[in-house]
Amino acid sequence: MTIASTVNTALTAVIANTWAVELPPNPTWPAIIFQIESMPEKGWVQGGGYIQHIVTVVLFAEARTELATFKPQIVTAMEGINSDPFRYFGEEESGDADFEELPGVYAYYQNFRIRERT
Repeated sequence: MTIASTVNTALTAVIANTWAVELPPNPTWPAIIFQIESMPEKGWVQGGGYIQHIVTVVLFAEARTELATFKPQIVTAMEGINSDPFRYFGEEESGDADFEELPGVYAYYQNFRIRERT
């Protein structure tokens, strides 16, 4: 499995309306989008290599109470990405996301670090 398919599977278990990179036209709420930034890590012992993934998850909802409900569920889903070759390293930052495209829709972002052994 790729990191993208692994993240998609984890987040779809929280909200089926999950998308990579951007929302579809005329989206429904609540919704999740995620984006992955990957960087190789070199210089590990015994020739082992790792890829570091920063996964940004953005949750969209029409009510702040929905954001509060889904935020811990997203953390739990991401913590579940912890089997070979992936290792979950934690949530690094989170907060209100800038989203002004649709009035009445709130957004919250969470960044997670995951390493993949190659």
